[in-house]
Amino acid sequence: MKDELDHSPDEDRASGGETVDHVTRDAIKLAHDLLERFPDLVKRHKFIAGGAAISSSLVIIAAVAIARRMRRGLTAQEAVADITEEELETPKSDKRKKKNNSD
Repeated sequence: MKDELDHSPDEDRASGGETVDHVTRDAIKLAHDLLERFPDLVKRHKFIAGGAAISSSLVIIAAVAIARRMRRGLTAQEAVADITEEELETPKSDKRKKKNNSD
């Protein structure tokens, strides 16, 4: 199956750290593609030296929103196009029952 996203071989070690697997790399790239649609949201969540980095929590929220749609059958591009800025600002909580660890 052909990879949906184009990658250069150097992207795997761009940070100089551990090699990132292709699934993780694709999820992060899609999250960044989504966030490019909402520059004001990104601007509010930047930090380090005058806004050099996006908050990792925002990237995770974006990746989860994309993954949920892809699990429902949307393509990566459809999932990215379907997400709203409001959804990223106020993500819904997980509706699954949480275990009560106090018992």
